[in-house]
Amino acid sequence: MVGRLNIQRPAGVEEGAELQPELEDILRNAVRALGGSAAVVATWDDAVRRFVVTGAYGLDGPQIGRIRPLLNEAIPDLALSREQFALLSTLFPQSALPVSTTGEMQNPVMAVPLHTGEETVGLIFVLRSSDAANFSQLDPPVLAAFAEQAAIAVQSARLAHLLTQEKQRVESILEGSADGIYTVDAARRIVSVNPAMERLLGVPREELLGLPCAMALNWRDREGRPICPGRCPMLHSTDAASGVSELAATVRSRSGHSTEVALVYSVVRSPEQAPLNAVVNVRDMTRVREVENMRSTFLSMLGHQLQTPLAIIKGYTNTLSRPDAQWDGDTLRPIFEAIEEETDHMSQLMNRLLLASRLESGELPISREQVNMATVAEKVVGRMNPASRNHHLSVQADDDLPPVVGDPALLEEVLVNLLDNAVKYSPGGGPVQVFCANNRNGAVTVAVCDAGVGVPRWESRRIFERFHRSQNPAAAISRGMGLGLYICDQIMKAHGGGVSVSDNPGGGSIFTLTFAEPWTGQA
Repeated sequence: MVGRLNIQRPAGVEEGAELQPELEDILRNAVRALGGSAAVVATWDDAVRRFVVTGAYGLDGPQIGRIRPLLNEAIPDLALSREQFALLSTLFPQSALPVSTTGEMQNPVMAVPLHTGEETVGLIFVLRSSDAANFSQLDPPVLAAFAEQAAIAVQSARLAHLLTQEKQRVESILEGSADGIYTVDAARRIVSVNPAMERLLGVPREELLGLPCAMALNWRDREGRPICPGRCPMLHSTDAASGVSELAATVRSRSGHSTEVALVYSVVRSPEQAPLNAVVNVRDMTRVREVENMRSTFLSMLGHQLQTPLAIIKGYTNTLSRPDAQWDGDTLRPIFEAIEEETDHMSQLMNRLLLASRLESGELPISREQVNMATVAEKVVGRMNPASRNHHLSVQADDDLPPVVGDPALLEEVLVNLLDNAVKYSPGGGPVQVFCANNRNGAVTVAVCDAGVGVPRWESRRIFERFHRSQNPAAAISRGMGLGLYICDQIMKAHGGGVSVSDNPGGGSIFTLTFAEPWTGQA
């Protein structure tokens, strides 16, 4: 009899793998060759540590379930012994045996394990109806031939599944990469482009695929000379065993923006060293250059910030150490005050560097206490007002201002930095006001307003970066490392809030602190 085929996906084999047609032929031919009425292939599933039905011929879905006792008990033991076996029906009661699609009890059973090398990957067994003759000793070698074919089919399907999984993994990495990545074939035509590469060029991948890379990308070196095709790594073999070459280049996007990039070519070659394909990683070096420039600027500023107070202290100490000089109190007092001031400046500088480092690494402990920002503001203003000759600092707060949750010392540091910044960039003097407001839903905002030189819109985001100093002319005469606003931003983020800058309608800037949550009585 010829029953209908029922093929299930084996464990570890992707849906749609080319396993079904091969098993269909193998099972059909095994049934015909051995005079059976049904056949089953089961494969080993490591996840559940048992055999599961992969394909069945001559049995429908419900009847396949009757096979499972065979798989769960006797057959695994026999299969793992690497022996051929037959007449398994004697191991099971009739109630455990399946019935074919025509209603015949499938008995007896002959089974053979599927081996690939030393590994048992599954089983194939053929069933006859209960009124048919038992299998003879001549039958197992015949089934073993079909078992060999089935083992190859199962193993091939699993390998295909692994390749598909690996392809999907690589595609996922490429799609999610922050670097631009594209691949080219032997003719140097673009085969694939990831989203980061699209963004870098400002061109959708559909317009790039199939184009010669020299035409689509037009790489140039820092002097503006074309790299393609004369210096293309695909056309020149490299001494590196890995086949990897690196180039510095610039690329112009569709919008006209020029970007400095680092190109890393991974070229696959034939035994004759002919290029077969290449994967090119394109890294935007803009941020790297900015960090390098920032580091250089930081070292320069640090040297300058330390050199000036050290020179002052050194000069005064040399003067005081002269053995031929006599100093009275009125002469010594300003000298000691200057030494103390410069020492405080260096101490403040070191403290800010340490604070910035601890904030960046997340190692700074932050307490959660009830904090009244109006009280903090009045404390800071009261301390700074006497030292501000041309500025008048003041605080205004809503009567119903609720407390916030935060670290009092760190929030005080934020206001010190903002007020110091307001005074520094208001060289002509004027009012510096702190407004503490109770907004809707109990949210608290603190705004520091000055009448200084202001912040250009293009610079409003960058001023919170570490070591960034304003490009306003006032910055040239101010002392600082570009850490104050960075520290403010990091402290507010650590509190779940933020700091922003906007234009003051009357001239100058408004720095606004926002807090994520008001005090509710519990920290």
